[in-house]
Amino acid sequence: MTTPTSGELKSQAAKTSVLIRTAGALWLGAAMTVMIAAVVLIVLGNMTGDYFANSKAVRDAAEAGSGLLSQLGSIQAVKDWAVPFAFLGFAMFIAGFGFAFVNILKNVRLRANTMAAVLPELKARKNQA
Repeated sequence: MTTPTSGELKSQAAKTSVLIRTAGALWLGAAMTVMIAAVVLIVLGNMTGDYFANSKAVRDAAEAGSGLLSQLGSIQAVKDWAVPFAFLGFAMFIAGFGFAFVNILKNVRLRANTMAAVLPELKARKNQA
């Protein structure tokens, strides 16, 4: 295995990694997803509050096609997709950390290769001085 030259190492260090760009995109997407889910869940909370403002007797006596049953159906339908949508946002956030950690590992290896390439030159300079 050959040791990369200092020029190759400089060019590697100057490039922005695709991994960190991907992590940033995932974090941005996660933030938007969680914010959308939060707004939807706040609206859902208000809808639920309006529904439960009616007495139990009124809710139980609601006839088919009434506004109360429609409201209950909307609450249940939105709840069924909003909570998994929020978890998707958190999963994207965690995946972004995975990409960032892989990038950190790549940079640590780059630093090790840089030290391996430069150390003989530094030792030679010290011996000359």
